[in-house]
Amino acid sequence: MINSAGTAAILGGKTILGVEIENDSSLEKIVDRGLPYQTLEMLIGQIFPSDRSKYYDVIPASNWHRRKKTGYLNREESQKIERIARIFAYAIEIWGKETKARYFMQKPHPMLEDRSPFQASLTELGAKRVEDILNRIRFGIAA
Repeated sequence: MINSAGTAAILGGKTILGVEIENDSSLEKIVDRGLPYQTLEMLIGQIFPSDRSKYYDVIPASNWHRRKKTGYLNREESQKIERIARIFAYAIEIWGKETKARYFMQKPHPMLEDRSPFQASLTELGAKRVEDILNRIRFGIAA
């Protein structure tokens, strides 16, 4: 199952977050306060190592430049980033390799109307659908 430590590692761990994430509650507190802007760089760098334009799929360019100056993302942006990181961490857990999880996150999926899991995870409902696909894979049900 998806764990907060795996999600925190995708977001840069203690180095970027500033604290050790021990459980969902500690991750939730940091997300509610606003994640450091570097978490988006970490996340996109892992899922799309050669396409930094994906920053702007998560946060509009004008907001990104403002957040970089302030150092922190707002609550809504932080929730979106945590959600995508959680899905990516779960995909890594299932496949055991970041390269396979990255491929899954980037590739259009028929159960998501040919959107990628990354694109679908931009919304809470889309992320739930991606989690369902990952659960089906994990438990050997056709996905």
